[in-house]
Amino acid sequence: MPILSTTSSALPDPHILTIEQKAGLALRTYDADQLRHVFPLQERTTATPWGDGQTKSYRGPLLKDILARSDIAGARTFEISAFNGFISIITGEEIDAYSPIVAIEQECDEEDRTNGLCKASQTYRPLTIEDGGPFYLIWRLKDLPSTYVFGRKSIWVWFVVAVRPSP
Repeated sequence: MPILSTTSSALPDPHILTIEQKAGLALRTYDADQLRHVFPLQERTTATPWGDGQTKSYRGPLLKDILARSDIAGARTFEISAFNGFISIITGEEIDAYSPIVAIEQECDEEDRTNGLCKASQTYRPLTIEDGGPFYLIWRLKDLPSTYVFGRKSIWVWFVVAVRPSP
């Protein structure tokens, strides 16, 4: 699948996820709190293609649930747009087969507690810009074919701001 990079004169709000019918035509918008309350949250504990094998746990709604609620789930391919203008193309087949989530939270660790990002009793915290949030498309790495690790790193999109069917 091709990877596209575009620039835009008007920057999107990084705290809003926009589901579009086509570029610039919004069907729905969500902030992290709305996603948390509208959709069941799923957990993905995974390493990433860029990490050293360390796993982290993320939580967020299934991308396919968001697409279904927006009546665009039947598209063959989707553009996932990041705040910085990066666009990744993913297929509906990939979404169905590997069930990515739009992560909005990350499991707290001791460093988060030490830095005051999490309280002692807190299990998850919102993703920050430094974590790739507030919206990060997360896949379970161990479920992906080995060819994806090098050939399809672009499906891991951080700073997601929009999702739309590909033209």
